[in-house]
Amino acid sequence: MHEFSISSEIAKTVLDTAEENKGIRVLSILLEIGEMTLLSVEQVKFWVQELLKGSIAEGAEINIKTIRVRIQCEFCQHQGRPFFDQQEGVGHLGPYCCPKCKSFQVKVKKGGGCTLRQIRMVR
Repeated sequence: MHEFSISSEIAKTVLDTAEENKGIRVLSILLEIGEMTLLSVEQVKFWVQELLKGSIAEGAEINIKTIRVRIQCEFCQHQGRPFFDQQEGVGHLGPYCCPKCKSFQVKVKKGGGCTLRQIRMVR
């Protein structure tokens, strides 16, 4: 149900933005979803489509870009993908560590959020 609540906020923002900008039809929506959100892209897309039915955004193309996790090590300053041991079952649930020095003192720079990046509409 995490996807439903996020999708509800997305749909509300799309419709509010269209209204504020005197839109008569929403053509497309671009979302960026970070890996760390653990959101199912398919479920978000499904719920946004369902929630927009009967509105000026019904049938809008929904594009979703997955943002990969990027970290910066606070110890050695390395930036890039974190190391996580899939065999240990840690995966995207962390804790992340630096692939260069193996420090756990890392800061997530990308891949931790869900952003409504663009709404294309007809006014």
